[in-house]
Amino acid sequence: MPERIAREWKSLVEQTSTETHRIVYSIVHDYEDELKQRYRAYLEGDPDLASLVGEDANVTAFTDRFLEWMKKLVDPDATSGEIFFSEQDSLGDMMARIGFPPHAVSRSIRKIKLWFLRHLAETDVSRRQLVDAMTFVIGLFDIALEVREASYQKGIASNARVNEAYRLHLLGQNLGMERERQRAALMEWGHGILAAFYQNAASSELPRLWKSEFGLWLNHKAHILFERQPKLELIKQLVNRIDNKLVPALERVSFGDRSQISDAAGRIEEELSAIKFLLNSIFEAHIEVESGRDPLTQLLTRRFMPSVMMREIQLQKTSSAGFCTLLLDIDHFKNINDTHGHKVGDLALRSVAAAITEAVRQTDFVFRYGGEEMLIVLVECDEAMGLQVAEKIRSEIAKLSIPLADGGKFAVTVSIGVAAFKGELDYEGILARADKAVYEAKERGRNRVTLAPES
Repeated sequence: MPERIAREWKSLVEQTSTETHRIVYSIVHDYEDELKQRYRAYLEGDPDLASLVGEDANVTAFTDRFLEWMKKLVDPDATSGEIFFSEQDSLGDMMARIGFPPHAVSRSIRKIKLWFLRHLAETDVSRRQLVDAMTFVIGLFDIALEVREASYQKGIASNARVNEAYRLHLLGQNLGMERERQRAALMEWGHGILAAFYQNAASSELPRLWKSEFGLWLNHKAHILFERQPKLELIKQLVNRIDNKLVPALERVSFGDRSQISDAAGRIEEELSAIKFLLNSIFEAHIEVESGRDPLTQLLTRRFMPSVMMREIQLQKTSSAGFCTLLLDIDHFKNINDTHGHKVGDLALRSVAAAITEAVRQTDFVFRYGGEEMLIVLVECDEAMGLQVAEKIRSEIAKLSIPLADGGKFAVTVSIGVAAFKGELDYEGILARADKAVYEAKERGRNRVTLAPES
């Protein structure tokens, strides 16, 4: 923290009498319910914050955290130097993670100061005492806001750097191969929808392109790979047209009318061709750069995780598909290294990473999270599916047979914590729940999957 801000804060606290501290502190506690109601109304009434916070449970959580912050801010015993600055720094960092608008922070502080000043004006104290209390309140909130904004801007800049690094990492992959993979996914969906139509299944609803392998890639990865590429929006418009107009038109076609079938299928094929053309032009406009994967496991590095998690949380505002975070820890990994050596330990890590990659979809994300920890983000995945995939991963890893130099082999097991998205605004909350679930899995004997608690 800059020395100037620290000096200003220290000077403010030293010049404030114990009696002034008591007056300000008593206002928060005497009018706690009123303050809580006003802040909740502010969250619900401000259009920027209402769209961000969303669910009632989030409003309650934000209000409770705000009140806790207020109490600490004016409590003489809780505003000692390191505590004061770390609290404001932590809040600024959290607001950057969830995308809290900076102008909304300034507006809320302004409203709080006015609320305080009105109550101070109604307090039966001397004019000098009133001026001292007002000076303290204004200075305290202004310094807190400055520290918080500095942390916020640092967090925003850090997130921007990580987003760019992750984009460059994706660009470092074989774009030619990725282009052919997505072209093949489009072709497979096109064939699949006609097959579904001719099979005349009991359900008349045909598969949608947004739910295909290509649709998942477009929604979750393409925006990072080709940031600010206007042709992506054109592709999304074409996908929406196919799903919302052309596929429903095919569903309404009489099964025996070959002319109508040919016409409806032809229109879909035309739009798919337009998507392929746009896709080719986007890929050809980009060059390959150096890859940024973890050199041992070839998984994504941990620094790309915030970009993915924040994006998935943002997507939930327009989708109810959900997502799941799986935190995996290799059981007794230290013993593996101590007993068989680090080369064998590295082989175990690579084998586990390969098994995970094989068990998930290409549209999911797998990270090297720590030494022997790996993090999996399953997109468009509910809790039941997350548990199912986690169990599949655990089972496949348990079947691994790691060779030793003397010709022997040994098995490896993992403990997995599953945390489904529960409306959190901050991805740290999801990671904390997944971490608790891993700990519980280990406490219960390892080699198992455990579902994280909701909070």
